[in-house]
Amino acid sequence: MSPLSLRRRPVEPEVELDEQTAADLPPIATGTHQATSHWSTKAASAGLLTCLVLGPVGAVAGALALTQSAAPTQTSATAITDQSGDRAVVGEYAQRVVLTWLTTTQDNVDALEAMVSDVQTAAIATEPFTVRDVTVAGISEADAVWSVTVAATVTDARKQTARRFYQVPVTFTGGAVTALSLPTPVTGPVAAAGSASEYRAHVDPTSPIGQTVAEFLGAYTAGDGDVSRYVTPGVTLTAITPAPYATVKLVDLRALEEVDAVAAPADGQQLRVLAIASAVVTDTQSSGVSYALTLTARAGRWEITAIDPAPATTAPDATQAPGTAPTGAGTTPATSSSTTAP
Repeated sequence: MSPLSLRRRPVEPEVELDEQTAADLPPIATGTHQATSHWSTKAASAGLLTCLVLGPVGAVAGALALTQSAAPTQTSATAITDQSGDRAVVGEYAQRVVLTWLTTTQDNVDALEAMVSDVQTAAIATEPFTVRDVTVAGISEADAVWSVTVAATVTDARKQTARRFYQVPVTFTGGAVTALSLPTPVTGPVAAAGSASEYRAHVDPTSPIGQTVAEFLGAYTAGDGDVSRYVTPGVTLTAITPAPYATVKLVDLRALEEVDAVAAPADGQQLRVLAIASAVVTDTQSSGVSYALTLTARAGRWEITAIDPAPATTAPDATQAPGTAPTGAGTTPATSSSTTAP
């Protein structure tokens, strides 16, 4: 072994750098920077590995999403089809079939044979019926066959006139319409029995309430006076023009609830009434008319607030304070009206 040299190395002089040279040199990493760089490298490696593993999964998911977005949207199988045009065609055709059938005789069946399949001419009348006011009373469709109920006012050879109803099966395919058989006489709709009136409280027609109602009806239907005199301020009710009657007489007046028809009412108090009147055109011609009205009190007098669209079908609550606005009366009063006589 060579003897250990104890000679000291000469100290190398430090090189001084100017500011420009120092700025151009790369920065020296500290221990903290080296640790951070080490973990950043590991994180980047883990991220790259994750992308390599999940890449195929993401590609599959993206392909599925693209396929679903490109697929056509499924429409509901229960979508409603507008058949208003078809209904109009088959309804009008059924009316013509009934009119032609009732007015056809054995001497001229060509028109009927052109409209109806398999016409049995032996059953055709020798004398036509008198027919007017032919209209569609009902119509339905099932399995591409329309069933049309036609109403007509018919006078027979016995001079008996009645409203008759006939059912006609009609097809409408490819723009061609035909009746599958001759019309079938059927019964018409049955009128339901009228319900008992809920206006059970009698009001004297000569009372202040009765006078207000009578004078309003005279102005409204017969042109007797100014309607606005009897109407609640802010409510628009225009007299029928031209007036259909010469005079109107109040025959009966009933209210939904008991009311003191003589005492001055409190402001805001409301009352619903049903007025029955005789509307006179001439000495030999008159009509019975009815008006469902809503009245409101103001300044000690009753005024017309509305001609109700229909009479009330439900009596007011028995627990309700008398004279207040009725609740649950079945209909909502109309606050304005403008009518022109036909």
